Amino acid sequence: MNFFWPWLVLIVGVFILWILAQNTVSSDLRPRITGWMIIIEVLLIALWQPGYRAFDIDSPIIKLGLDLQGGANVLLQAHAEGRSPTDDEMNGVIEVIRNRVDPQGLKEIALQRVGEDRVSLQVPGEDDPDTLAKLIGETALLEFIDTGRDSFERGTDLSKEIESGEYTVILKGDDLKSAEFAIAQGNPIVRFEFKPSAGKVFGTFTSENIGRFLTVTLDKTVVTSPTIKGAIWGGSGIIEGGFTIDSADLLARQLNAGRLPVPVEIIENRVIGPILGKESIDTSIRAGLIGFVIILLFMAIFYKLPGLLSCLALVLYVVLVLGYLSLFDATLTLPGIAGFLLSIGMAVDANIIIFERLKEELAWGKTLSASVESAFARAWVAIFDANLTTLIGTAVLYFYGSGPIKGFAVTLSLGILLSFFSAVFVTRFFLTQISVKLRNTSLYA
Repeated sequence: MNFFWPWLVLIVGVFILWILAQNTVSSDLRPRITGWMIIIEVLLIALWQPGYRAFDIDSPIIKLGLDLQGGANVLLQAHAEGRSPTDDEMNGVIEVIRNRVDPQGLKEIALQRVGEDRVSLQVPGEDDPDTLAKLIGETALLEFIDTGRDSFERGTDLSKEIESGEYTVILKGDDLKSAEFAIAQGNPIVRFEFKPSAGKVFGTFTSENIGRFLTVTLDKTVVTSPTIKGAIWGGSGIIEGGFTIDSADLLARQLNAGRLPVPVEIIENRVIGPILGKESIDTSIRAGLIGFVIILLFMAIFYKLPGLLSCLALVLYVVLVLGYLSLFDATLTLPGIAGFLLSIGMAVDANIIIFERLKEELAWGKTLSASVESAFARAWVAIFDANLTTLIGTAVLYFYGSGPIKGFAVTLSLGILLSFFSAVFVTRFFLTQISVKLRNTSLYA
């Protein structure tokens, strides 16, 4: 979701072209143009990020899971001042680490407690354990400090002044409701929003201290020290000044995740290879390709011209699924591949229902165009119910599962939604257009 504005420009551009087409072409051509516009737009959005990543050797088109490509393995130990950490503290450590490393839940990390005071973390595709260790270990203690008439340069250490009480801490990172990385005028910043009670404190303080300095520190080190130019109500603001994209994103994630309930020490930090052997991975991919080819042959042989059209829609479906997995920055694991292949079966199942109904309609003596419309109309309920019940199952897997189970649910649900689009819209559009030109019913049944 890093390319919102290009998507918006793309969607608006296609919409403008559609409006122009509505006003310049005959009414007979408008449905055809509208259908092509929708298909092209959905396809272009799917190909946007894969196309961008194809020119960036450091960004894979689709991220692979730990079982497929390996990653970083980190072992952490919690310290609780001479005692063993409690279960609540360990659960808190695991939750904070998960929020810092995988806030969207799409990386398929493996995170589990080991013994009384250790946590094992495995992150697929991560080849820099030091960066990972920095993300986990730093406290990201954000403080908003009243420094009166004193302004400080970025990087100044204020730990002694704060501890001695020379300057007053107004609010801390714990008072934040949310923080997010953003770009403003070409510069990386961190937008933040306070909790309601803290927002009132912030508004009152800024209204009473106009002309004085409010210094923002991270781990007692100055980030920025601006002049208060007016009252800031609403409980939101920005942190800026010297950030890189990576450092701003890191700070936002650390602030959202909160502080670790007890200190942790990294006792092992290394890169590991794929859990599955290369031969096993290649065999699985080969099996998937063979299965896909068999499905295409089956559809083409048993359903003639509609089967060929569904093969085209199915190829488009595969491109869309892979494109949107890349777009949402999802991580593909072996269970995810299984979910993807299963969704292909769902897409084919929908086409089979439609085509069998088409055969029945033609056998009853209806015209070809009427048979096509009736086949899709009558098959709609069965297809919708089948997809909806499967989506309910994937929702349960996603919200109550973890790791590979959640990845399976994400891939399967995305595949089901796109297979629904492929079968109900794309196949119908192709079949409607071709049936106007090829009216020989023997080609369809």
